Amino acid sequence: MITPLNKKREAKKEELIQELLKFGIFKKYNKQLYELPIIVLQREFNHLRGELKNV
Repeated sequence: MITPLNKKREAKKEELIQELLKFGIFKKYNKQLYELPIIVLQREFNHLRGELKNV
């Protein structure tokens, strides 16, 4: 059963994947982005965004 929370979580995951693709990130470790949990995607995005702020 798809709940509103699951839809929101999937939308956020898709948004993070699209942002990481813009940075040229296609894989993390030995997995494709869509295989990763949202927390890993969020951490990677935050890390990259932090690096851009420091430039």
